Amino acid sequence: MLSAIIITRNEASSIEGCIASLSFADEVIVIDSGSTDQTMLLAKRCGAKVFTHAWAGYGEQKNFGAAKAMGQWLLFIDADEKVSPALDDTITSLINTPAANTYDYYWLRIITIFLHRPLTHLYGNNLRLFKKSAGHWNDAPVHEQVVAGNNQTIKLGDPLSGRLFPPLFHYSHHTSSSYLKKMHHYTTLDANQMYTTGQHRSGRSYQPSILLPYRLFLRQLVKLLFYRRGFLDGLAGYVWCVLSAYYEYDMSKKYVRLSRIEPQIPFNPSSPDKPLS
Repeated sequence: MLSAIIITRNEASSIEGCIASLSFADEVIVIDSGSTDQTMLLAKRCGAKVFTHAWAGYGEQKNFGAAKAMGQWLLFIDADEKVSPALDDTITSLINTPAANTYDYYWLRIITIFLHRPLTHLYGNNLRLFKKSAGHWNDAPVHEQVVAGNNQTIKLGDPLSGRLFPPLFHYSHHTSSSYLKKMHHYTTLDANQMYTTGQHRSGRSYQPSILLPYRLFLRQLVKLLFYRRGFLDGLAGYVWCVLSAYYEYDMSKKYVRLSRIEPQIPFNPSSPDKPLS
């Protein structure tokens, strides 16, 4: 049995399409943290089981959804994402063929749709499908991860994890201005986490300096534009690469300010909008 879990807040514009793409799931569970639009009403109309849960962090919201799930397998999806027909077939075959379940965890290929174009060269691999008994989400304030029962974080390439290649489509921000509007909240979360742990989310450690924001901007731009071949995704790919590089700049600038001046940058952790990817 497969349970699909969505965490929401004010996702009325996208929730119906998301749930429609999950017709292969045995149940769809929506965990809402205080929508003021019609998200919950629309989700119920689409046949989802809807629960309210005060915002407690990304990982906690997902773990709450997992506790409500009846399935042995859990699929976590964001409200602005849709499962492709090919991924639908792949997951259905996997769940219905126990002998094929050689892994406890599966990484999905996330392809972002930006400025109405799929960024096929800038895809991400996210762990979204796993056995309910095999793990849970940690309590990281941003970029939460799946951990096994022994609290070991599951990494891409681990012996217990596999990859599914048909795409999960992420319908991202339609304009660069909508990206920037949400970006500042998440760069603040990232900066606080980097200041607290002493590590960038990549695992690297950086000494705060006035040049660090520029270094990370250029590093990210070159990585995405050339190493990841983002330029092959046209203008949309170029804009995405620049915005992603600016994310690193803004985050590291706040990290430097934290390290030199302020004990903590104030932020509002109650916003449940999904991180930029």
